[in-house]
Amino acid sequence: MGQTNLKILFIDEKRITSELEKAGYRKIGAQIHQAVNFPQAKDALKKGHVDVIVINYDYSAIDAVSICEHFKRQKATAEIPVIFTSVQSLPRKISQRENGPDLFIETPVPREYFIEQIRNLLEEKTRETSRVTHPGLATFEYKGQMLECSIQDISRSGILLATDLTIEPGVKLSLSFELPGYLKAIKVECEVIRRIVGDSRRDISAGLGIRFDEFNGDSQKRLEKYIAKTQIDDPKLVYYL
Repeated sequence: MGQTNLKILFIDEKRITSELEKAGYRKIGAQIHQAVNFPQAKDALKKGHVDVIVINYDYSAIDAVSICEHFKRQKATAEIPVIFTSVQSLPRKISQRENGPDLFIETPVPREYFIEQIRNLLEEKTRETSRVTHPGLATFEYKGQMLECSIQDISRSGILLATDLTIEPGVKLSLSFELPGYLKAIKVECEVIRRIVGDSRRDISAGLGIRFDEFNGDSQKRLEKYIAKTQIDDPKLVYYL
């Protein structure tokens, strides 16, 4: 997860409006989106990707539990972690619900600690994503050049490329790669979220961690089918987006 690339949707009555407060979040690598009700939250999610949804459980104008359950049941948002915040302890029956929040943070807490807790949650979530090795090549255009990079591993949500290229987190790419058994290439709009510096002493190859944002045509279905068939015999790897 790139330090400048954490996108958070807050559903809360409190508006983060001051430039000083916004700058404080940007400084620790967080981009804030806000909504004061359910319709605004749905609109925000339609406009672009967010990494996590944070809902103020104490905000009486919304039903935090119902909103959380709704997003957990929708295919487009089911994989986005949901965090509840409150100035008091969360009832056990809420935290243990099947479609309940992934994390509870009792507030107030320092901004840095809050963001650290979110990042820890995202690391735990992505560790559960099955990834498979894929000995192929990915093609994309960067700075006017068509480039090819070896694929180290791949999942339904992202890909790890082996490369010495210096492409910073946040850069958007249009990626294309082939899968065994399929005639058409997978084409997907994506974003670089992590640059890995190679370290021969620890047997770490230089590379780029890339998150898939939007698939072209039926590319997503074909990729998911390939992952489902392949991951049965393939161990989970040590690198996670």
